[in-house]
Amino acid sequence: MANVPIRQLGSTGVITDVSNFNLPITAFTRAKNVRFTDGQVSAGPVFRPISTAITAYVPAFCYTVVEPANYDSILIVDTTFDIFEVSAGATAQRLNGSLNATGATISAATLADVVYVNRSDTVPVARVPGATNFTTLANWPSAHKATVIRAYGDFLLALGMVEGSSSFPNRIRFSDSVTANSIPSTWDASDLTNLAGFNDLVQMQTPIMDGATLGDSFLIYSKDQVWAMEFVGGTFIFNFRKIFNDAGVISQDCIIELEGKHYVFDSDDIYVTDGQSRKSICDGRVKNYIFTGLDNSKADVCFAMHNSKTEELYFCYNSQDDMVINNSPGGFPGVPKCNRAAVYNYKEDTWTFQDLPNAVAGVEANVNTTQTYASQNTQYRFMGGSYKDFDSPFAKHPIVLSNIGPAGPTGQIVPTANLYGLDFVDTGSLPGAYDTAISRSGYLERQGLDLDELGVSLSGYKNISKVLPQISTPDSDPNIVFAFGATDTPSGPVVYEGGQSFNCSTDHKLDTRISGRYLSYKVSPQLKSFSFSGMDVEVNITGKR
Repeated sequence: MANVPIRQLGSTGVITDVSNFNLPITAFTRAKNVRFTDGQVSAGPVFRPISTAITAYVPAFCYTVVEPANYDSILIVDTTFDIFEVSAGATAQRLNGSLNATGATISAATLADVVYVNRSDTVPVARVPGATNFTTLANWPSAHKATVIRAYGDFLLALGMVEGSSSFPNRIRFSDSVTANSIPSTWDASDLTNLAGFNDLVQMQTPIMDGATLGDSFLIYSKDQVWAMEFVGGTFIFNFRKIFNDAGVISQDCIIELEGKHYVFDSDDIYVTDGQSRKSICDGRVKNYIFTGLDNSKADVCFAMHNSKTEELYFCYNSQDDMVINNSPGGFPGVPKCNRAAVYNYKEDTWTFQDLPNAVAGVEANVNTTQTYASQNTQYRFMGGSYKDFDSPFAKHPIVLSNIGPAGPTGQIVPTANLYGLDFVDTGSLPGAYDTAISRSGYLERQGLDLDELGVSLSGYKNISKVLPQISTPDSDPNIVFAFGATDTPSGPVVYEGGQSFNCSTDHKLDTRISGRYLSYKVSPQLKSFSFSGMDVEVNITGKR
């Protein structure tokens, strides 16, 4: 009889693209709605309503308006270009767009305390400091349309242009420089008394998708190229140079600037770049699983989001992978949008997956919270993690905009805009109960354990008699379900025993008689906080069969 100690179960994360039997003993072959951090596996976030059933017809986009000395507000834009603002729990309409729902792209930017919102088939709108509503952007050429509006330095940028009857999908227009609290005075490139101008990236073969600031530069992304735009002053004002000819971005809002780098959701990879070189962060781990599951017909719904509280990046997409809940689209009612996030913890360098409730967009915002560490200190527990200033009155919360809704009078789904904050299940700081209809239970599975760490040959037949999990929960229900399975061949189907309930408060072991050359186990913690750091496995090697 041998005892196999398995520790630091949160150190590796999920690895889907390597044969099970070649994985480290701490790796998982499937995982969702859980996190890997501080050597432990813990519960993933649940969804607490920020604002539901907002008076938007079909939600299309959201954006955070940062208020340094107050709580942030969140703009919601629907498919008719109506703009609503959610602030301090109240919702108000800020623009009556009254446009047709065409699938046009929507973007937003803030420059010199002016907020801009753009839809690619109409003139941008703006709101200056002190104003309540958005109005048509003054000084903008009325026949011009831009795919994306972004800010860079003292300039407002318009990427991908339609000018009158002519299309310039690889044109970058830049305004004259702006001063505080002001909109650009002109976009006239022919007037040499100002800095406004444009540049055509004639070597770019596919249209500009998006762009984002990176340090002193601005990177411009198409589907298959990346260019750098740099302020040089003088006659040319900006310099443009190609960085990558074989990488780009899958859709708009799929670039995250973090610590002097861009993390980019591409059409066939997720990579990080410093503006000079790039490196895949998913290759050899979850890349194949992400991109074989990703529905390419819905690539335009993809977006990326930063969760600074948990030091994680969410790369969100519509998936048909083997962990998708098989009922209504993605398991959630509504028009199919993002039902899956591949979640990268950049501190731990681990991956996991998260179910999403038909998410349209995601932001971070300082929203009003009523539960703080001071008021909840008798029950404030962090799933094995450390306290990270969650009680700050202006702490950032990741927020997703979803288009789920109830069935209409003839049974069809009527989409409605719903804002949800991602929060911890038992120890969160957002007020109110989490939504049980869209918050999903955690799931862990490891297949193909050959226990070669013991020096046992593959012909050795293993019989597990006892498992002693190191797992705990602060939840009032201390039971967590384990199931054990085995197979005799590397790719053979795993046969699992029935699940066993482990009481974290009173139990210390689980008994099993599972036997095989390759062992497996599953953990189903349900909707509760938990911390799973390791286990001891008692194994008897019964010889060759």
